[in-house]
Amino acid sequence: MQTLLESQGGDLRGLPAGPYLDLGTCVNRYGPPPAVERALRDIDPKQILAHPYGSEEAFTEAYADFMGAAPHELTPGRGITEFIRVLGQLLPAEQVAVITPDYTDTIRWFPTHLDPPPGVTETVETRLQRLGRALATHPYVFLSNPNNPLGLYLHRDRLEELARAHPRSVLIVDEAYIEFIPEHRDLTMVRSGLTNVVVLRSPNKLFGIAGTRTGALWTLNADIAARVRERKLNWTLSHIDSVLATAALSDGAWVADTRAALLRDSLELEDLLTERFDGVVRGVPIHYRFVAVDEPLEAQRYFLDHGVVVRAFDGAHPGRVSGLRITAPTSKELAELRTSLQSG
Repeated sequence: MQTLLESQGGDLRGLPAGPYLDLGTCVNRYGPPPAVERALRDIDPKQILAHPYGSEEAFTEAYADFMGAAPHELTPGRGITEFIRVLGQLLPAEQVAVITPDYTDTIRWFPTHLDPPPGVTETVETRLQRLGRALATHPYVFLSNPNNPLGLYLHRDRLEELARAHPRSVLIVDEAYIEFIPEHRDLTMVRSGLTNVVVLRSPNKLFGIAGTRTGALWTLNADIAARVRERKLNWTLSHIDSVLATAALSDGAWVADTRAALLRDSLELEDLLTERFDGVVRGVPIHYRFVAVDEPLEAQRYFLDHGVVVRAFDGAHPGRVSGLRITAPTSKELAELRTSLQSG
């Protein structure tokens, strides 16, 4: 059985019987929106009799409109993870650097990790400095932005400046969490117009639909786009995946209201965590907080003892820093969390 430190966010199978408040996953706990629930109820079983003709196209058009891109610039896929693995097969491992800490599959598939210097607190500036050095020395550089697990966001203008300065290197940006920022359409690297940029996106986190597997790769690099598309499955998205994700993307009022509530909740969570921990990464523009601790398993067990699951990272593992990632609960759950933590 996997240990708590090996478990991915949202995987509660290794825990004793609950119930638990699951703040270990990085999905919006207000989701899914009502439009998804209605779409799920309205699916006619006969619609899944045939192959999912047109499903990819319907999702791609809806997602392109949401992010402010042209549909032909997107390659649909089964979440961001699929694209990380495809790129891991296409790109020579020795030519790829990852600005760490980063996402589990990225650090697993690409072994060259550019970690923060020992004893240096990671900031926007330290990440930009390492990114500039990486682009100068590696043909491909991976960056999650906003970062998983720290939450730090590097402004698009700074990234564009570095990408323009190193036209022979390709910057691959995992933007899984950028949609939690209200101005994401203006801040995404999709707006860069650069041919040495690849952007990985997915609506799964913001809309609370991680059980569907939908995502897209954006690039103006014709060679990379063609090579990725050659690896696509015949039926990348199921009919159900497409219907539910497309319904979610249509619910604009829900997105605005829920995002605003979630970001307010995250600030309250930040204050609550700061009352007990010194290493909270403050002021990040998204819905989770990272807490730097020397003994992550001990800190994780503290939350478990209060009925709360959080994601722990061991700094001894490649590509990691030691600490906890904690997702903002809903406002109702936040009140319960405060009561629980203050009880002992």
